[in-house]
Amino acid sequence: MTVNSKNMQCMFAVVRFMPFAETREFANVGVVLIAPKLGLYNFKLAPKKFARVTNFFDDLDGQVYQHAVQGFEDELNRIRNYFFHHSVQGKGLVDQFKEITRPRESVVHFGEIATLITDNFDVTLETLYERFIGRNFSTAPEYREQQMVRLLKKKINTKLPIKYGEIKLKAGIYEIPFPLVNKTGNKYRAIKPLAFEQKTALKAIEHSEQWIHRVGKLINSGVIDAERTLFALEKPNIQKEEFIQVYEDVSKEIKSLGAIVENFSSTSEIIKFAAGDLSAESVEKGFH
Repeated sequence: MTVNSKNMQCMFAVVRFMPFAETREFANVGVVLIAPKLGLYNFKLAPKKFARVTNFFDDLDGQVYQHAVQGFEDELNRIRNYFFHHSVQGKGLVDQFKEITRPRESVVHFGEIATLITDNFDVTLETLYERFIGRNFSTAPEYREQQMVRLLKKKINTKLPIKYGEIKLKAGIYEIPFPLVNKTGNKYRAIKPLAFEQKTALKAIEHSEQWIHRVGKLINSGVIDAERTLFALEKPNIQKEEFIQVYEDVSKEIKSLGAIVENFSSTSEIIKFAAGDLSAESVEKGFH
C-alpha cells in the first residue's frame, strides 16, 4: 500500500510513442511518477491493444505498437524492482529519474519532466494518466481533427476506388490547405472534419467560423462547389448549453453556404458523398 503525506513533491514524465521519426508525430501512451522524499515510483501505460493509437498513425502495423509498449513496460518494471530492493530515494531517485527520462531517439521515449505537489500519490498517477492519455486525442481541437482526418481518409480510401488527401486550394491570393480532397477532371470534392473541444464556447465558434470563412472564399471564387463540400461535425463532449448552441449555430452557417453537414459518426453517408459520381454498385461494394 502506498504511503502518502501532505504537500508531497512529485515529478512525472509522459511516455510517448513516435513510430515515424520523420514526421515527429507522437501519441501519449503512459506516465511515470515519482515522490523522491518517500522513495515512491510507479507508472501506468495504455493497453497493448490501443486502437486509438493504431488508427491515428497511417500504415502502422499494430504489432509495432504492441511490441514497443511491451518492451518498455518490461524495462519500467525492472527499474521499479531495482529502486525497491535498493531503497532508492531522495536525490538518488531524482538523479536516476533524470537519467531514465533523458531525450533518446527511440520509438517509445519520455517527454519533459514536470513537478507537482499532491497529498495522494496513487490518485495523482490516475489523474495524470486520464489527463494525458485517457483524453489524449481530445485535448486540443486541432489534434482531434487530425485524428478525424486520418480515420476518414483510411475508411474512404479503403472502401472506394478513388483517393482523398490534402490539397492546397487557391482562392485569389489565399492558399488554403484542405485536408480531404478528391479531384476528378477539373472538379473538386472536399471534406472538412470539425471538432468542438475548445475550452470556451467563444473559442469553439471562432475556430469553426475560421473554416466557414475559408470555405466561403473558395466557393465564392469558384474553386469548389458548395454542394460538393461536406463538413463532418463531431458533437461536443462538453454537455453545456452554450456548446450545444455553438454546434447548432455552426451547422446552420455551413448549410447557409449551401454546403453539406453530416455527423462525423455517419460514416456510410460520408462515404456516399465521397464517392460522388461513382456507380451505386461501387459504393455498395465498399461496405462489404
